[in-house]
Amino acid sequence: MDSEPNDKLIPRWRAPGATDEIYDVSKAAMLAGVTSRTFLKYYRMGLYQSLGDTQRQGYLFDWDAVYLARQAERVRSELGVDMRGAILVVKLKQENESLREELRFWRR
Repeated sequence: MDSEPNDKLIPRWRAPGATDEIYDVSKAAMLAGVTSRTFLKYYRMGLYQSLGDTQRQGYLFDWDAVYLARQAERVRSELGVDMRGAILVVKLKQENESLREELRFWRR
């Protein structure tokens, strides 16, 4: 088992009808309901990663990044926390769900 905690947040959901499309910053931000600036700020703060080589292709994101930005914004509005707090809450919710899945597996 790995002794170092995994810092990456990997969404384990799939919305019905979700595609494997890739979006540029403006389209991803629009789908998430935030400004491009806010979307990129979440990226720089480590909520999600850009796909591919940003030097050659620019910033590209998948549906998971859109979902995470939406979740973080919902947390910000509901709890009145800053972006770092919202990211922490989203990551903790992710970890909680992961642990629940593991517990369900071991109970079988």
